[in-house]
Amino acid sequence: MITLIGSGNVATWIAQRLQGNTRFPITQVYSRHLEHAQTLAELLNAEAIDGIQKLNTDNQIFIFALADKAYDEILPSLPFKLPLAFMTSGTVSCQCLKDYAEQYGVIYPLQTFTKSQDMRALEVPLCLEGPMQEPTRESALPSVGTYSRELMWSLARELSPLCYEVSEEQRARMHVAAVFACNFSNAMYNIAYKLLKERNLPFEILLPVLRQTVRKVGEMSPAEAQTGPAVRRDFNVMRAQISTLSDDRLKELYRLVSELIMEC
Repeated sequence: MITLIGSGNVATWIAQRLQGNTRFPITQVYSRHLEHAQTLAELLNAEAIDGIQKLNTDNQIFIFALADKAYDEILPSLPFKLPLAFMTSGTVSCQCLKDYAEQYGVIYPLQTFTKSQDMRALEVPLCLEGPMQEPTRESALPSVGTYSRELMWSLARELSPLCYEVSEEQRARMHVAAVFACNFSNAMYNIAYKLLKERNLPFEILLPVLRQTVRKVGEMSPAEAQTGPAVRRDFNVMRAQISTLSDDRLKELYRLVSELIMEC
């Protein structure tokens, strides 16, 4: 049985994926805000708690789906040493769990989530790390190494068929790569949205070219898929486009990104 610690986007995806799962039932949901815990608990027919001291001592697996900055606050408040704990962070070292769990590891979903959506069919690569344990401590679980590793992979495969074993360094690199590929790209979409809105043009006009770009990078390298004035070194077009921008930050951003494209 599982306790889910968190109620945000990642926690909601986990809850949706494990809803009705008899192999890995979530029986308890913790959140600092009881109403948030209750929302997920109702989905899972689980107990909702807003006090970390109320963690169920009978549960075997504890999944932390928290903001990175919350670990330093939550972990020292745990009322007992957890038998098996998994974190979902892309950047925090799972060694932060070593004093608070007999065994611990990472199940990091490399995806962007929005908890207001139904995410059960979402394609989600999972990056798995561990489990690890303190070698000098007696584990609460039988068959320490094999058992917990098989348990982690079994749980991960219930969440997603796309599972990859990674190191801590690889996980951190994947996270920063995802920031460039996803978060920064979305920020560029927002810039494009505003530029179009200024001329009463719909953002939807860009959707076909965005879909085609994603399709192409699934078939070739991003460098091979690159098009536009920078890769052609069409400086006349680039100067003309820069001149249409009124925001100096956007002008500098255009120049910087164009230089990066030309260096690829």
